[in-house]
Amino acid sequence: MPFSLAEVLAASSTRPTDEPGWAVDDSPEEPWPLLEDWLRAAVDARVLAARTVTLATATADGTPSARTVLLSDVTQDGFWFATSASGPAGRDLAENPVASLVWYAREQSRQVRVTGSVVRGDADRAAAAFRARAARSRAVTLAGRQSAPLPSDAADRLQQAELRLERDPGLVDPDWAAYLVAPAEIEFWQSRHDAGEQRLRYRREPHGWRSERLWP
Repeated sequence: MPFSLAEVLAASSTRPTDEPGWAVDDSPEEPWPLLEDWLRAAVDARVLAARTVTLATATADGTPSARTVLLSDVTQDGFWFATSASGPAGRDLAENPVASLVWYAREQSRQVRVTGSVVRGDADRAAAAFRARAARSRAVTLAGRQSAPLPSDAADRLQQAELRLERDPGLVDPDWAAYLVAPAEIEFWQSRHDAGEQRLRYRREPHGWRSERLWP
């Protein structure tokens, strides 16, 4: 029997109810002030999962994979997130230290696309990122290896990990790692009823950033 969801997908709405403005021609020379404005606007508007980004990586032979992660910080150096160094993303980045990020504010019809090289942060940053997680998430990480097949004694392992954290709340998984995506390009995209799609790309050059508008 033929299978298609085209009709279902076509019926979905892609327009937000409240579209924020963007005077794209007045954007700053560097991307950071604009990025801060967009992130603050998303948080203030209670955009769902405003710190979530899609992280795309690839193995050394080019096999791609993607997943969502939480941003832990954004600085002028780039975009910070944390994950297990032995998990799929960590293994990809050890082989091929480049990545792409996509931040999407669905309710505001905005997205930011980032590409760049990736460096691993120091142990102090990794530890801080691990301790900032919810207790249950820390216990899950301590109990087993990320993305490994679920063992039959998973519940017992999780209970033991929770007991370890009760005894030592500062416990950190030594495999937990912080990563920095140092952007070579940052692209801002917004769709509006009255202006269509607007795109602005920043490219890092030896002496600063260069911006240019892109055809939708």
